[in-house]
Amino acid sequence: MDNENNKPDIIFKKIQAEINISLTQRGHAFRTPSFNHLDSNNKISSKIVVLRSFNKKNMNISFHTDIRSNKIENLKKNLNTSFLFYDAKLKTQLKIFTISKINFKNKITKEAWKKTSFSSRKCYLSKLPPSSIVSNPTDGIPLELKGKNPNKEESENGYKHFAVITNQIKSIEWLYLSSLGHRRLIIKIKRVKNKYQWLIP
Repeated sequence: MDNENNKPDIIFKKIQAEINISLTQRGHAFRTPSFNHLDSNNKISSKIVVLRSFNKKNMNISFHTDIRSNKIENLKKNLNTSFLFYDAKLKTQLKIFTISKINFKNKITKEAWKKTSFSSRKCYLSKLPPSSIVSNPTDGIPLELKGKNPNKEESENGYKHFAVITNQIKSIEWLYLSSLGHRRLIIKIKRVKNKYQWLIP
């Protein structure tokens, strides 16, 4: 067993480093975690999201979404959320428990929109909200944009549907799988000093 996986402070630093790396490496498994929240029926709803930012100082992570999606109304009722990450190469699973915040037409969304590619902006040009019932399979994108990306002017029409969900990390449950012995650790994020607690895997 790697001695580093017995040292909570080092484990926490490695978690931060891997999340940060995933932002620029498309193939990194941590780039697309499962986001979990309660739906209108008080049942768990999960979906894969693309991680867009990680603020190491403030310990929050974010992803983009359509303001018209069902999860927006669900989050307005309950902001308690979580993420599930798994990387087979690292043999590591992360359960990250968060408090979410909806950002819409504010400084955060303006800055994020500037960095969003035209191909990604295209997703927000759908005429119909996500989960709309349709008679034929379609993504709702205007016909004139089929098979091509919008130009800058065309893409700006998508901003009115663009939202950023920032998620304040409250705790991290780290699980390391090894034939030499699994390890499981709870990290409770605190302003002054984090609290660590070992668990049986």
